Amino acid sequence: MYWTLKKARGFNLMEDILLIEPNYANKYPPLGLMKISTFHKMLDDCVVFAKGTLPEQLEGKKWDRVYLSTLFTFEWEETKKSIQYALTVVKDERMVFVGGIMATLMSELFIETFPTITLIKGLLNRDGTLGLRGEKCIDRLTLDYDILDDIDYKYPATDAYFLYMTRGCGMKCQFCAVQTLEPEYVPYISIRDQIAEVDKRFGPKRNLLLMDNNVLRSNQFDKIVDELIELGFGKGSTYPSPRTGKPLHRHIDFNQGLDAKLMTEHKAKRLGELAITPARIAFDHIEDAKQYKKALELCAKNGIKSLSNYILYNGEDFTGKGQYYHADTPQDLFVRMKISMDFCDALNDKYGNDGRVHIFSFPMKYMPLNATDRSFVGTNWNKKYLRAIQRMLIPTQGKGVSSRSFFKADFGTTVEEFIENLAMPEDLLGLRGHFVERSTETKEDREKRYAKWKVNHARIDEWTRLYRSLGDDYTSYVELVKDNDFSIDTYWQASTPTLRKMLIHNLSYLCILRNIEVLGTEILTYIKVEFPSLYSELLRYVIHSEHTQFSCLKGMLILQGTIFISDIIRAFIEEPYLTTNVFDALYKAQKELKKVVFDTRCLSTAIRYKVTNAISDSEFRNIMRLGLEADEKKIEMRLYKKYKQIRETLREQNQDEIQEGIKSPIEHNGFIPLESTLPHIMNG
Repeated sequence: MYWTLKKARGFNLMEDILLIEPNYANKYPPLGLMKISTFHKMLDDCVVFAKGTLPEQLEGKKWDRVYLSTLFTFEWEETKKSIQYALTVVKDERMVFVGGIMATLMSELFIETFPTITLIKGLLNRDGTLGLRGEKCIDRLTLDYDILDDIDYKYPATDAYFLYMTRGCGMKCQFCAVQTLEPEYVPYISIRDQIAEVDKRFGPKRNLLLMDNNVLRSNQFDKIVDELIELGFGKGSTYPSPRTGKPLHRHIDFNQGLDAKLMTEHKAKRLGELAITPARIAFDHIEDAKQYKKALELCAKNGIKSLSNYILYNGEDFTGKGQYYHADTPQDLFVRMKISMDFCDALNDKYGNDGRVHIFSFPMKYMPLNATDRSFVGTNWNKKYLRAIQRMLIPTQGKGVSSRSFFKADFGTTVEEFIENLAMPEDLLGLRGHFVERSTETKEDREKRYAKWKVNHARIDEWTRLYRSLGDDYTSYVELVKDNDFSIDTYWQASTPTLRKMLIHNLSYLCILRNIEVLGTEILTYIKVEFPSLYSELLRYVIHSEHTQFSCLKGMLILQGTIFISDIIRAFIEEPYLTTNVFDALYKAQKELKKVVFDTRCLSTAIRYKVTNAISDSEFRNIMRLGLEADEKKIEMRLYKKYKQIRETLREQNQDEIQEGIKSPIEHNGFIPLESTLPHIMNG
């Protein structure tokens, strides 16, 4: 891109400029860098944009200036990598300019970690902020959409104008960064010229994303709405598809939300004149329920049927909007989501005749303004509950929660059920739900899937039974799971049988097997007598593992001896078409314990015979039944009778297999006395 651009210009450019956005996933392109690009191109500088690092063809080049944008504070590690990279590709380390949200909020950390960089705090809304010749207010410049073609990364939102018609907020919410990033409220910024310039340089865009933090506070709100309508974003406005020419509906998105406290009948009516989809109204605190519902009703009444909310959780005690807010609780989160569900139904009963009202809820985890990672845990939350929320939201794929049936299935029907779900082991959370028929699958596949579904739901039912029997142990259970650490060390802290049984459901199958000896007869009895489905799953896990570790079988052998070997064989008989090394592993485990009661390697040889069709299905099953009797002699003789057949089969496949695949395991394992017979067979 760089070399093509220089050649196309046909003259020496003033400076080589590199723009870097750290390599994290984000929805919107870096607006600040796009404006800086516009200004440098006005100076005839060469500008290249990179996501994380430059492409291979530009390696080794040194740049006159490098600009790096920052976003959320918890992306510190990725941001740090990008700054370190920038310092290696710039001619003068002082010419690395770092700005954006994180750089403004945590300037001291940047200066301490990277003392040679130039830090840009706040907005680029003053002349000379970057110390460039002829520099004007960069914040008001048109975005350079062309730089997005420099990278392979595709932003989900690109076919839109990204603009501001106001700046700042003024509500001074303690948890919000806007008062630091945009301390001065600007009530009106015309976007006519910027849209005209975008249309001229890059072609018209379909949608408009307004990044205003509090547009409803503006005393020129009517002027803003009038301008938006004039620019083609009134309700019902369309845009011709560049590909087909067909009219497409346009949308305005006040992406940072509308303040419920400032919503009035007049403002809702004016918003209803716009192609607003959706109207985002935050529901950050349970104390705001009355104002939130009032704002929703005003929107629905004035024809705004697509609504969404951000529901803040994991918070602390806050001040803002002239009042005090208590730290939220998990119960608060559920209640706020249910309020949205219930009120949506009420609004449809009242205003749904000319189109259904839809409310999408987006739970959003609070992070402190100085957090350099995502590990913060709020006053009334714990790591286990926070992780459970993340797991519950996976099916939404970032689209929010709007379906009542999904809400009930995923979060629960009551506060108590919601808290129960938060405490549930994470893998069980993802296994809930009804069995769903699939028209495309075979009867056999359906039966297999249904059998697995039944096993999973048996696990859920058993955990639920134990949870609801906790009684006085409930507080102890929450204390045990709160750190979301389900190692064997956590298990040892459980003081009652019920607690220990519950924590077994948080351990992996491998962990249970490796520790079963020390878990003892209490847990062995539980998984074999009280909840035999778990024992069956442990057996299936062992025989299905591609490389069963003999060390994970030793504990079961110590506690059960030949009973465990027989249980493994029975589990295998139910699924005889598996190839597994479990019988070799069983022998190694017995040998390690210095107590070989049955040389199970003969069963591994039987599997080899079966794979090569040297023995039939019925012969194979009979051999496995002999394994239940630990009758090595009969197994050896049956295999010996089929030796010539398998030799011929393998000779056809690969001559070397005769020596390495048959002679070695049979001779060395000593299943059959081959000293006198094998040479004769091999030669004859």
